[in-house]
Amino acid sequence: MSEGYAQALSRTLTLSNQYLMLQVERSGLRGLAPSHGDILVQLFACDQMSMSELSQRISRDPSTVTALVKKLVTMGLARTGKSLQDRRSTVVSLTERGRTLRDDFEGISARLESLWHDGVDERDLATMMRVLEKVRGNLRKAIEEECESEGEGEDEN
Repeated sequence: MSEGYAQALSRTLTLSNQYLMLQVERSGLRGLAPSHGDILVQLFACDQMSMSELSQRISRDPSTVTALVKKLVTMGLARTGKSLQDRRSTVVSLTERGRTLRDDFEGISARLESLWHDGVDERDLATMMRVLEKVRGNLRKAIEEECESEGEGEDEN
């Protein structure tokens, strides 16, 4: 029996993450996980971002983002503080040391992208991206509908 779509995607993601971790370790950045990379990439693009916006952009639970950011702070790669506009909001920014990682991360990303492209037709990759976007949309819609139907049941009791 062949593997299902979700299993094939999961195995591909696992291998991609293993490759990323090898590259990160070779760059001397021990202690970082691929999920830290998601945060760093967002902060490379924007100098400062609220924790809630960061959570939305990387599609992670706020408590998970808090734990990941704490690790980046401990490593001296990021800092947190209160927003000047809304004192209830915590913002995250990169330290100077964190900003210096940008070139390493871009190089690692380019090597991973190159592996994905090696021996694969560009049209196939474009099709894969369209299909994945459609599947993500289907999943988001199903999750929203599930959450809405659960909410309706709670109101009736």
